[in-house]
Amino acid sequence: MAKAIVAQLPILNGIANSDEHQQALILLEDLLENYDENLIIIEALSNVITRYENVSAEFDAFNKRQTAINLATATLTVLIDQGLANTDQV
Repeated sequence: MAKAIVAQLPILNGIANSDEHQQALILLEDLLENYDENLIIIEALSNVITRYENVSAEFDAFNKRQTAINLATATLTVLIDQGLANTDQV
């Protein structure tokens, strides 16, 4: 059964380049329109996209920045920004 699915969506074998990554993102967006019906494929495709983004040189700088972020400080900053944007006291 898995072979049949991959035959229909060969991108599930992995993403090799930026063009395939873009195609995977477009496909994922389309699948999200019917989330409940496509959940299994969405999860599989999301994993393929994540694997590519974790190892691709294209995302090195972004991944390094993400690793360096202090999550507590980033979360607090977002909460403060949202609080200020939602009040008349700005």
